[in-house]
Amino acid sequence: MRFETKFDRWQVVLVILSVVVSCTVVPAVLPNNFELHSYQSALAFFPLAFWLIIIFSMLPQYYELRENGLFIIQGWHRALLPYASLVELQTMSSLYSAAVFSADRILVVMDAGKRFLIAVAEQERFLSEVSKRCPQLIQKESVLGLPFAPSTIL
Repeated sequence: MRFETKFDRWQVVLVILSVVVSCTVVPAVLPNNFELHSYQSALAFFPLAFWLIIIFSMLPQYYELRENGLFIIQGWHRALLPYASLVELQTMSSLYSAAVFSADRILVVMDAGKRFLIAVAEQERFLSEVSKRCPQLIQKESVLGLPFAPSTIL
C-alpha cells in the first residue's frame, strides 16, 4: 500500500524563491568579463548545480507498507524498516530541518535507535495501517508505541 508525501505549499514556494534568487543574484554580482577569469564563469553555474543536487536528493518521496516492512523513499535515500523493528511512530509538528516539505511529520523510531522523519499526506490512515501490521505497538495519544515505554522526544 503506497502513501504519498504531504507538501506544505508555503515551504515549496520558499524553496522555489530560494532557487530563483540564488541563481540570479550570484551571476548578477560577478564581473561580466568572463574571458579573464574563467573560474568566475564556473561560479555563475554553481547555485544551479547546487540546487539540482539538493532537489534530486530529496525527490521523489513516498512511503509503502510492504509485506516485509515500511519502505521509505526520499530521493536517493531508500530504507526498508522491518515491522518488528519499529518501536514508535509519533506525530509531530515541527519546522526543524529535514528532507520533507511539511511541518506535519511522523517520527519513526526503530529499536536500534535509528530515527526517520516522514510526512505522510494521510496520517490517520497511515498510522491505522501500520498498527494492523505491528501488533507490538499500541495507540497512546498521538503516539503509536510499545506498551509501558516512554515517548521518544526529538
